[in-house]
Amino acid sequence: MHLKQNLLLLFGLADGRPHSLVVRADQFRRAVLRSDQRLRDQYLQSAEKPKLHIGSGWRRLDGWLNSDLDLIPDVMHMDATEPFPFADNTFEYVFTEHMIEHVPHLKGMRMLHECYRVLRYGGVIRVITPDLAAIVGLYGRDQRPDQREYLQWFSQAFLQDGGAPNAVLAINAMFRLWGHQFLYDETTLTHSMTEAGFRAVQRHDLGESSHLELQSLENEQRYPKGMLNFESLALEGLK
Repeated sequence: MHLKQNLLLLFGLADGRPHSLVVRADQFRRAVLRSDQRLRDQYLQSAEKPKLHIGSGWRRLDGWLNSDLDLIPDVMHMDATEPFPFADNTFEYVFTEHMIEHVPHLKGMRMLHECYRVLRYGGVIRVITPDLAAIVGLYGRDQRPDQREYLQWFSQAFLQDGGAPNAVLAINAMFRLWGHQFLYDETTLTHSMTEAGFRAVQRHDLGESSHLELQSLENEQRYPKGMLNFESLALEGLK
């Protein structure tokens, strides 16, 4: 949904009828667009190695152009499923953490194609998303210690029934909570990135990369030690 439609809904004017609030909403939209343009232009003029952070939310990374669908101070408003407002070959790095699973698969592919377009040749993308294989792997009788630990923590943190850890409830929660639309495994995400044009796609642990600019970017502190790494898939690809 576009920014103007969001604002009309916010003001209770989704029918689009002429009204002073519609005018004010449009003025606000234009002000947001001007602010985004200034933020974008100032960043690109000063950055030696431009880096795009997609789906930053309130977690703004220093030295990056942070972007998000929500309106957040010092974050550029951008719908990552639509064409990016950047010229070809603009960025050295693109980073997105736990965002692509929030859009349907075809829109995720559109986003990856745009990431490829705006990266410079030799530029790198790093994509973090829940790992379907790790989540589905919780369902089974013979669980490894790390699977039992994750399931115990996940059940206590996110399931409200108060019962013993239950893999079926946890797997369903991972699919349905937080607005998730499509969960990837390594094969599917690798194929999607390759289809978008990326080469040499490789998996890494969270925090680890052969590129200094892509090391220790993930927000692992929001989960107990090791839990985010257990559930996450981190792939990097080159343009």
